[in-house]
Amino acid sequence: MGKGTTPERSFEFILSERGVSEKDIGWVLSKLDSQEYILDDCHYMTQILSKESETKAKEIFVNRYFAINMKGVSSENKLNDLLQECIDKKKLWTLLEKNFGAICIKLPNASVNGETYLFACGPNKKCPEVTNTDSFLFFSQNERKEPRKKNPLEMSSLRLAG
Repeated sequence: MGKGTTPERSFEFILSERGVSEKDIGWVLSKLDSQEYILDDCHYMTQILSKESETKAKEIFVNRYFAINMKGVSSENKLNDLLQECIDKKKLWTLLEKNFGAICIKLPNASVNGETYLFACGPNKKCPEVTNTDSFLFFSQNERKEPRKKNPLEMSSLRLAG
């Protein structure tokens, strides 16, 4: 990992921006490097606190980011809970690793509330080509590599207040 103004440092900056300590950033970059991730193309996804295990953290991740939406059925409906139970979360995680280069990294500093797990993804030795990252909705616009299309409202002097 060389110094200078490289995209690798921008991933490091994103981690810093997300509140990851310098020590944990070093840990994460080391783990990604050991798995031969292409750091220039890595994406931060989230951090999850789990009192149980890495497997439980992955399950929480899947539950949080892959909700089932059905027409006419609210998310509080028991039918939705039943369908969630039918999803093989381990298999889904394996597919995320295979197609998106997803990784779950346990951060070294545990707290009384549990262990913190950082989720990232990107091309690596197991997944050299990441399948269409546009389908991953939890990437914020500034973490995507593609240039953002200009919004016509941003180009004019009138803007919508939001």
